[in-house]
Amino acid sequence: MSAIDRITELTRPTGEEDALAVTYPASRLRVEPRQATAAAVVVVALVAGWALIRPTVDSAPPEPTWPPAAQESPKQVVVSVVGEVAKPGLVTLEEGSRVADALAAAEPHPHADLIALNQAQLLVDGQQIHVLAQGSAPPALGPAPQAAGGQDGVLSLNTATAAELVELPGVGEATAAAIIAHREASGPYTSVEQLLDVKGIGPAKFEALKGLVGV
Repeated sequence: MSAIDRITELTRPTGEEDALAVTYPASRLRVEPRQATAAAVVVVALVAGWALIRPTVDSAPPEPTWPPAAQESPKQVVVSVVGEVAKPGLVTLEEGSRVADALAAAEPHPHADLIALNQAQLLVDGQQIHVLAQGSAPPALGPAPQAAGGQDGVLSLNTATAAELVELPGVGEATAAAIIAHREASGPYTSVEQLLDVKGIGPAKFEALKGLVGV
């Protein structure tokens, strides 16, 4: 029974009243089962698509922290450059700098003897670089600053040049170069006993040197 027939049945007179002559219009909209199914599929697809493109909390970029984390300042070394340079005095450089960097800051004179210096040597804080004139003799070894062991008049293994090292008994150019190479490869000497790790220095030579050098 259609909806119109049902309404007509409900409004049928009972005999006690007169029914109005009403003509019910036919339904203008009729949804076929196939159309209803297609509409449902479209709605489901739209809901699923919106769920995929909706931004989530996890995908939001992190909020920047405030105040920003402080960056660690690079370590520095302070060395002294004296002699035949235009700007003698203290030079402050970043850790890991070499003798060549200190010379560039001090500006050696044209007649300065740079060949006598190992420009590839790593700088050590507190080191002094003495730039001599070409043809001049190296200064005689005098009393050095007090070493870590408390001895006076010793040559520092951490600041000595090759020209100073060859003045030591039993140390030639090859041994002096080995002492400096060990210093550059392993860092500053922390004890005189580390000379035993240098190629060319045995127990006998070490006994002759240990009272003349310090760290």
